[in-house]
Amino acid sequence: MKITDRIVRLLKSFLPVLLFHIVISVTAGAIIITYSYGIDEVRQYYQPLLIAAGLSLFPALLAYHFFFSNDAKYSSSKLGEFDVNMLMQFGVKYEKLLREAIIDMHHFDFNTSLDKMEEIEGKQLADIQKAVLSFYQGRCYQLMGYPANAVKHFENCLELGMRLNDVYLLAARCLAQNGRFDDAIEYYNVLIERESYFEFIYTDIGLAYLKKGDGEKALEYFRKSVDEGMNYSFALGGCSLACLQMKDLEKSNEYFREAVRCNMEDVNGFKIFYCNIAESVGLINDIDETMKNNTDITKELVR
Repeated sequence: MKITDRIVRLLKSFLPVLLFHIVISVTAGAIIITYSYGIDEVRQYYQPLLIAAGLSLFPALLAYHFFFSNDAKYSSSKLGEFDVNMLMQFGVKYEKLLREAIIDMHHFDFNTSLDKMEEIEGKQLADIQKAVLSFYQGRCYQLMGYPANAVKHFENCLELGMRLNDVYLLAARCLAQNGRFDDAIEYYNVLIERESYFEFIYTDIGLAYLKKGDGEKALEYFRKSVDEGMNYSFALGGCSLACLQMKDLEKSNEYFREAVRCNMEDVNGFKIFYCNIAESVGLINDIDETMKNNTDITKELVR
């Protein structure tokens, strides 16, 4: 953290207390003077002191409002159950700063969050603290769209002994984004062995095989997702893409129509993916022309 940031944080915590004491002191002084000399004497000789008390109250209230609103922003109530449990593992020391960093991350203020985590990283930490910190650094980078950076931190978590399902899942997704499909599938298989079935686990694996160019294996996992009713319409769309990759246009169209009937989301995004696969397998001239443009075909298909 920059030295200017440290000074700002110090002032934020110090100024409200200072101003509060000024208000209390000036107000108490005004009351004592009024009691000792009477109101007439106060009006004549001590009125400036009373005015000063009133004027000092305003900035003090502003400072306290800022202080308490800032404190409320970083309240533990802003965190989910998972984050609270992670902070409990982290321990009391530096917990407040990490809590602030996590909340900044949830507010999409990633640079501030990473700066605070970097400050903690420079301290003497136990392995479990390093693992928790590394997890949130990885999460930040993942949300920022830097999967390669995120993977390093998630893999560091695993090396430090933090083998939570969430770590494997996020690492697998980042690996797939980074084109390391075999490594991603390996992590997904760990989750399956643990019987940790996220709603989208089979479709994630299917996508990894699809991007790897293995339509047959992709279809196997998309079908598993369909059969178990998980991420249903997305899985039907995946089956359509897998069949297209295997050059089975008829079956691909059947799955696509069924996916649309089941309220597939982002049909136009699907069509872009569809055309890319069709071009890669040499079927771009054989697919329906409606798949090559942004024509809304959903109403026609659901009839």
